[in-house]
Amino acid sequence: NMVGNSELLAKETAEVLKGRGNALFKQKEYAQAVKLYSEAIELEPENEILYSNRSVAYLANDSKSKALWDAEKCITLKSNWAKGYSRLG
Repeated sequence: NMVGNSELLAKETAEVLKGRGNALFKQKEYAQAVKLYSEAIELEPENEILYSNRSVAYLANDSKSKALWDAEKCITLKSNWAKGYSRLG
């Protein structure tokens, strides 16, 4: 069905964006990584890993309040995920 296909495409696209964001993060291109994680979040707004990754990219880019917001969102989405709590510092 069309809904299932579009959801799958969004998930796959979000994964590609996350991978590119991860590569940029490793290259210390934090602002660009944040942009790609944000695009991925638009496609998959319930994916806690994307918020976790963007949180650490914000922190590396010295955007502490945005990093904290994403860490809290990550915990809201998956309260039993220890990595989310680690993002709170």
